[in-house]
Amino acid sequence: MREAQVTKDLVRDLLPVYLAGDASADTRAVVEAFLAKDAELRAIAEAAGNYSLPPLEPPASLEVRSLERTRRLLGRKNFWLGFASIFTFAPLILKPFWFADLVMLIGLSGWAPFLIACKKLKATGLEAPQGWVPRILWALVGVQLGMAVGYLIRQQTGYHRAVYDLPGVTFGLALWIGEKLHQIQTPGEVTRPITLFGK
Repeated sequence: MREAQVTKDLVRDLLPVYLAGDASADTRAVVEAFLAKDAELRAIAEAAGNYSLPPLEPPASLEVRSLERTRRLLGRKNFWLGFASIFTFAPLILKPFWFADLVMLIGLSGWAPFLIACKKLKATGLEAPQGWVPRILWALVGVQLGMAVGYLIRQQTGYHRAVYDLPGVTFGLALWIGEKLHQIQTPGEVTRPITLFGK
């Protein structure tokens, strides 16, 4: 940086980085050269150099509150998974059809809070469950959901292929959603060899 380009405003902007000790050698040299010539900025730098903020410490209860929130989210996720699963798959054995449709709508409405809980759990930084078992379970839920919806479509519209077409779509969709919400590992993560140093 040529000296002609160094202005007082530029050095004033660089002072916090310089005082924090995060500036590169070139930046330190430029700031120190300018401070040697400018008494006002030198006084500001000296005053700021003698003052430091007290270190911020998290409240003592932060860990406990975070743990409790995570436990509540896990409980909510499991509750909505059970609720949505029962009410979604029950229509396959229920009669009359209007009652099955009503139960199916109740079950489908339960998947939204389940996915919301999964999204909130992603923010906690929990790792996705290890191995193929979680992927298989998410895939099975996708297939069963597709079969249940396809069955109802067949009952309402007479389109018989819905029972066979939808499970393939919902199978892939369930795996994609599970990976995006960090509830299951991607195929690459599952097949990655275990090392001493983790990821």
